[in-house]
Amino acid sequence: MKYKLLLNTNENTRAVEDEEKTKFLKYILEKMGVPIQEFWASDDPLSIDQRIQLRGILSTFGVQVIDSLDGLFQIYAGGDIAGEMYKPTYKLRRDLREIDRRKQLYVEMEIETWSPFEEEQTDNTEDNDQ
Repeated sequence: MKYKLLLNTNENTRAVEDEEKTKFLKYILEKMGVPIQEFWASDDPLSIDQRIQLRGILSTFGVQVIDSLDGLFQIYAGGDIAGEMYKPTYKLRRDLREIDRRKQLYVEMEIETWSPFEEEQTDNTEDNDQ
């Protein structure tokens, strides 16, 4: 799945990337049926205690998360890949319709993810169309 986020030029892109990785991890864990709702109900950043709980649950369910330095974010369950988020791409855009010159420039962040759960949704949609 691909989607785009529009950011201000002064926004911390690294923080936005980390936030999107966290949302993706939560989505995959929920789809896998990992019980995280008790301590991770919102999309807010996790506290230290919540991270400790999450690490214990990931260990219990055999889930491994790899966040590599080159930007690839992978989630494995039982040795099989459960999801991937690729390094985002950025484009500097300009909107000349904006009157305020400081607001004319913005950053377009394109994020691409993959998971078998997305394929299931696509397959089910195709089956219903026929």
